[in-house]
Amino acid sequence: MYPNSNALLLVISDSALLHLSATGGGRKATPTELHKQKTIYMNRVRRLAVRSDNMKTDRVITAMIEYFGSDKKRIHHFLKVYSFAKTIGESENLLPDDQELLEISAIVHDIGIKVSEEKYNSSAGKYQELEGPHEAEKLLAALGYEKTFIDKVCYLVGHHHTYGNIDTLPYRILVEADFLVNLYEDDSSRSAAEQAYDKIFRTNTGKNLLKIMFLTP
Repeated sequence: MYPNSNALLLVISDSALLHLSATGGGRKATPTELHKQKTIYMNRVRRLAVRSDNMKTDRVITAMIEYFGSDKKRIHHFLKVYSFAKTIGESENLLPDDQELLEISAIVHDIGIKVSEEKYNSSAGKYQELEGPHEAEKLLAALGYEKTFIDKVCYLVGHHHTYGNIDTLPYRILVEADFLVNLYEDDSSRSAAEQAYDKIFRTNTGKNLLKIMFLTP
């Protein structure tokens, strides 16, 4: 978690002359050089501030609830997937960037369902993967996320029903979290849970949760 951005800006603003006053060769920086260095540092902190704000998933959750409106089934589903994804990611000690990517992707992973049902009268995974990235891009861009981050989220949204080439932990954990919820919501058989355990689940945390929930006698 990044420090309070306003405090950082204040520290840099008030103490820039102390911390940025020296340049190479033992020469004291000129006012112009100090101003330039101070601007660079403050711009860096502002970027961190945006990132820190983006780590607050409540804005994305609220936006998704507004997106689905009265569709309580879809809202409850993404909130459960988000909860499992967050839990697995933290238990597997994901790096902060990967954890952020995982959590935001889990929140918006099914955003393509609404358009899929309108256009194809179907919520099939292939349609979700087709329509979801564009919808996710619009929502996250409106919330101020950077394009490079949005692109990573859109990749996961566009592949979360594709299981043949899962090559990153955020991707893996998103799929596992979605399976944990779908196995319950679909009232799946023990055999289906066993197949998911053998063919899909790879993280220790995900496998343990599946065993506790679906494979314990």
